[in-house]
Amino acid sequence: MGATVLPPRMLAQIRLALLGDCGCQHRLAQLDAAARSAGLSGAEIDAALGGSSFEARAAAAVGLACALKSGDPQALADARQRSERIGLTAAERRAIRRAASAILKVPTP
Repeated sequence: MGATVLPPRMLAQIRLALLGDCGCQHRLAQLDAAARSAGLSGAEIDAALGGSSFEARAAAAVGLACALKSGDPQALADARQRSERIGLTAAERRAIRRAASAILKVPTP
C-alpha cells in the first residue's frame, strides 16, 4: 500500500497555515500563487493564513498541522480528536504529519 497523497488544495492550505507568519513578502507571494494554482480563492487563502478553512476536512487537516507546529500537547490531542471525528483516516493524518514536518523541516513526531 502506497503513501497517502494529500489533495493539492489541502496541501496548499496547510502550507499557508504553517508558513503564513514568516513575514517574508516574497515567500508569501509564492505561497499565494501556488494556492491559486491549486484552485483556492482569495477568501480560502485568507482563511488558511488564519489557520482555518471553509471545508470541514481541510479545516481539520490545517488544525492538526498547526497543532503539530505549536508543540502544545493539549492542542495536538484536541486536533487529533477533531480530525478523527471529521473522518480523516489514519493514513491521511500520517500524511498531514509528514507534510507538516517537511514544510517546517522538522522530524515527523
